[in-house]
Amino acid sequence: MKGRFTAFAIAAGIACAAAFGCLAEVRKVKIIALADACTTNGFIMARHTNSDALSAAGFASVVVPKIASDAQLAAIMDKVDGLVITGAVVGNEYNVRVAFEKKLVKMALDRKLPVLGFCHGCQLVNLYFGGKIGKVPVGDSPKVVHKGKVSPYVQDCFHEIEIKPGSLVAKVFGSTRATINSSHRACVTEPGEGLEVTARADDGVVEAIEHRTLPVTGFQFHPERMFRKDARCVELIRAALERRFQ
Repeated sequence: MKGRFTAFAIAAGIACAAAFGCLAEVRKVKIIALADACTTNGFIMARHTNSDALSAAGFASVVVPKIASDAQLAAIMDKVDGLVITGAVVGNEYNVRVAFEKKLVKMALDRKLPVLGFCHGCQLVNLYFGGKIGKVPVGDSPKVVHKGKVSPYVQDCFHEIEIKPGSLVAKVFGSTRATINSSHRACVTEPGEGLEVTARADDGVVEAIEHRTLPVTGFQFHPERMFRKDARCVELIRAALERRFQ
């Protein structure tokens, strides 16, 4: 039974990608792949906030299952127009997930597709390019609080960031200061090769990274959870997924 379910899930993923590919040809809608969150509960999944935000930005989305073979993953990636690595999910298999997502990032870049990471996805992108991640500063009276309540309901913290002039984030927000949401314990501590930090919290924690020549972007914050309150987050997602190779 398990084997049948696995085969069905893989076939369903490929069928969805093919169906979305046909839709893109007819309606010119770009299809974005969402990496499977690799949870331990047996489901192929990505939080609906990701697909909701992508829809608001004018994209359709399909979740790519980690159980697919390399050939099957390639078939799916051949049909999409970009890749999103999502935020972490409680109970995920971290090392399994990182290996799977790095594979997808390589496949995307081999096909000259844009890559966007939210929260954990930002850290994953940095690791892919050889960077380092670590824990956010903690203490009795931290300058900036980064971690909100995660269970049973997500509750973000909000704080300001300093944005690098001329960056994608600065162009979208129209300022070098902005208020963003935050819900994370880890962060980028050393940018990977080709990546530059384009936004920081007031305590120095990295909140955005952009590759200098490749269409790769990472947001430590969660525009996919803030887009209904701030329309600029929709444009931020759209702009990141419309980047192209230089």
